[in-house]
Amino acid sequence: MLIHQNHPGQFRDLTPALERRGHRVLGLGASPRGQRFDYAWQPPALPEGLADPQLETHLHRAARVQERCLQLREEGYRPEAVIGHSGWGELLYLRDVWPEAVLIAYPELYAAPLLLGYGFDADLGAPSHALRAQWRRGNLMGLAAVADADACVVPTRFARDTFPEHLRSRFHVLHEGIALPPAATGSTSLRLEGGPTLVKGDPVITFASRNLEPLRGFRSVMRALPAVLAARPDSRAVIVGGTGNGYGAPSSHPEGHKGELLALLGHRLPLERVHVLPPLAHRDLLALFRLSAVHVHLSYPYALSWSLLEAMASGALVVGSANPPINEVIQHGHNGLLVPFNDPDQLAATLLNVLADPPAYAALAAAGRATVAARYEVNRAAEAFEALIFSLRLLR
Repeated sequence: MLIHQNHPGQFRDLTPALERRGHRVLGLGASPRGQRFDYAWQPPALPEGLADPQLETHLHRAARVQERCLQLREEGYRPEAVIGHSGWGELLYLRDVWPEAVLIAYPELYAAPLLLGYGFDADLGAPSHALRAQWRRGNLMGLAAVADADACVVPTRFARDTFPEHLRSRFHVLHEGIALPPAATGSTSLRLEGGPTLVKGDPVITFASRNLEPLRGFRSVMRALPAVLAARPDSRAVIVGGTGNGYGAPSSHPEGHKGELLALLGHRLPLERVHVLPPLAHRDLLALFRLSAVHVHLSYPYALSWSLLEAMASGALVVGSANPPINEVIQHGHNGLLVPFNDPDQLAATLLNVLADPPAYAALAAAGRATVAARYEVNRAAEAFEALIFSLRLLR
């Protein structure tokens, strides 16, 4: 059983890969979304004056998952292994529901100031004591899962090392894997709604994030674009992402961080060549990656984004920020390029170098795809998860 409150979440590609290996894989999520099971989650009405409403909500969610899993047990469901994201409390009581099953937690990260940019992003000050206390409480679900699980899985060494040192021996660094998309071809194209049709070979700079937010480097990218677009009047920038707050602090602008940056920089940008798009269908996002002349991926030290791996796997030349976990994937000058997160001028210079001579960087882009195929391809990940489960069963 694979558990994620937004099922399938990180297990989107892993589920069919495990099924191809002959396993019966069932999912459990908060609401029906194609998986076999759901726990019909409704946020509880909470009383006033709670020390931490979010923690209380996690406890309610844990109880609801326990109730649903006990029902499944009564119906005869006996998973041999349970793998679950523990960030919202789902795993809290499952050791007692299926004590015979191998329990693998996916706690993802141990919250700390650095992850949200404090001490890293030059635009941020110091976190308040109240915010630090909130992070401490937020770590409780992950710590409980680490204590109860047979093993913990995280996708990067950086993620493992966010946890206290005395716990790290319980962790396996094992990425859940992505399905390798088709390689780029000369015929790749994408028509922008209300705009031009882009084709591979055009000087197109791309950037994509679930939300256009500081944590994923949106400000640095926007600050770099005026110089690039002025120096290359034939180039375009395609920015893809939502306007939600994302993981960090919200913007005071009514249109979020996107509105704030466009208000600050719009007078310096040829807006007819800056295409800011809402999230694309997955097939269109992959098409954009395949035709990209250079793709920018910046991030605070945080969770590794699937979009980085999918861009590399699609054959895009990626310019990433020179910090973990991105530098676990990209080696500068070998399979991509790295620049400091807080240096828009260097980012602009790097983008102009790539646009000036794309063939000179083709080998780096090809090496990027080869890196993903060798280290992050989902069938390899499924084999590794299977081996881990079998080894843990032998130890029980």
